[in-house]
Amino acid sequence: MESQEPMHRDLRRLAGGTLDLIVVGGGLHGACIAWDATLRGLRVALIERDDFGAATSANSLRIVHGGLRYLARGDLRRMRESIRERSALLRIAPTLVQPLPVLVPTTGHGTHGRLALSAALRFNDLCSPDRNHGLDAAHRVPGGRLVSLPECRRLFPAFPAEGASGGALWHDARLIHSERLTLAFVRAAARQGALVANHCALQRVLTDGGTVQGVAADDRLGSGVVEIHGRAVVVAAGPWTPSLSGADPARLPHAFALNIEVGRRLADVAAGVPSPTGAAENPITGGGRYLFLAPQERTTLLGTWYAPAAGRSEAELVERGAAALLGEFLAACPALELGAADVLGYQWGWLPLKAGRERGRPDALADRPSVLAHRAAGGVRNMFSVEGAKFTTARRVAEDVTDRVMAALGRAPVPCRTAEVRVDDGDLPEATLEARVRRAVREEMAVRLPDVLRRTSPGPHAAGDGLEVVARLAAAELGWTDQRKDAEIDAVKRSKRTPGSIPEPVA
Repeated sequence: MESQEPMHRDLRRLAGGTLDLIVVGGGLHGACIAWDATLRGLRVALIERDDFGAATSANSLRIVHGGLRYLARGDLRRMRESIRERSALLRIAPTLVQPLPVLVPTTGHGTHGRLALSAALRFNDLCSPDRNHGLDAAHRVPGGRLVSLPECRRLFPAFPAEGASGGALWHDARLIHSERLTLAFVRAAARQGALVANHCALQRVLTDGGTVQGVAADDRLGSGVVEIHGRAVVVAAGPWTPSLSGADPARLPHAFALNIEVGRRLADVAAGVPSPTGAAENPITGGGRYLFLAPQERTTLLGTWYAPAAGRSEAELVERGAAALLGEFLAACPALELGAADVLGYQWGWLPLKAGRERGRPDALADRPSVLAHRAAGGVRNMFSVEGAKFTTARRVAEDVTDRVMAALGRAPVPCRTAEVRVDDGDLPEATLEARVRRAVREEMAVRLPDVLRRTSPGPHAAGDGLEVVARLAAAELGWTDQRKDAEIDAVKRSKRTPGSIPEPVA
């Protein structure tokens, strides 16, 4: 790997000269685009209104799916794509992505029975002969197999055994620290020469004669507006993409998605359990859905609850969704014996619906990314909008977007190398907390307490004394007064979210 160099937040450098590409949005998709474009020789800037990977990219079950779900739909192309992208992440970020066993019950004699699932696992293995290309022994993905009821209970003590004949076990991958994976792409781009800045919000796109000239961006840390000149702009800002790129947000609706993190490791595998009979049909996913639990080091993520976003406040959705999701899990797996006291926090974000993007039931979650060249729709030349639908395929979406940008700029094609070039720099698991905080501030552009937490600890905010310790260390590095430190702590506590959230800035 290349030597690790610190990222410096320098808005004056952003204002100097003309770049080839400006990426707006520092979530996973924007970070991957910046990395790919820079690796192919473009001069790139990446700006993010809050912190890198702070919003939807941080709010997931942290599972990289290999596409087994697409087999039931007969969509072998997307299944193969997911398998390739899972392998790519295991290959380029081995310290942050590791194989993860996944278990579901086998029931009855239909599509969920042992015969049908045995055939599905076998076909999945036959469709992925290259799944371990370039992977070391610790990151190889084993074949799938059927397991007995006793083994199911050993792997998952609260396994819902009623009506089950055993289980089906296969491997996907786990994001050990999803926030650091996004940051790894940002750092890789910066090492290659990209200019990056967090807490820098798009104010408007600059145009002349129907062609992009750059953007005006507002420094949310107080230094005013800076004009960044560039020949192309890609807006990859998740649920904010439609409004930032000039589209009508009402035509491109989103769903609210919520997960719960509980303070116990409930299983040695990720597990999918059928939503209990009699549970209200979810308006987004329909009936017959699976609930999933994903073990972390010492905690477990439970998900996911979805709801239409229109007409409800975020606070109302969080309260309603947390109660509904916990209730579903308890009904599906009574042996979990979970209560409100087990809940460490919530994650939530906004996911695109099919409406206005692709065919199918308009109130269902989008299956495919949306990539729009504005010129093709009668808009500004050299401007693109991107909204991804899956964490797993973000690298591949970035490859497609970069191809389009290169063509729009009249640049000769350059092969994409992001599926092979390693991006992670190690997470220094042996380092002390003080060393991790120091690195976050001095090398990784952490300027607020949530920024520091995202870089130093996967999972929920440090509770109690742990949060105070991180805040004290950050205050010493950043020169905060006691009043500022206390305000940052209060903002984190009020959010009751994982480090994937952003409380409002404090003075």
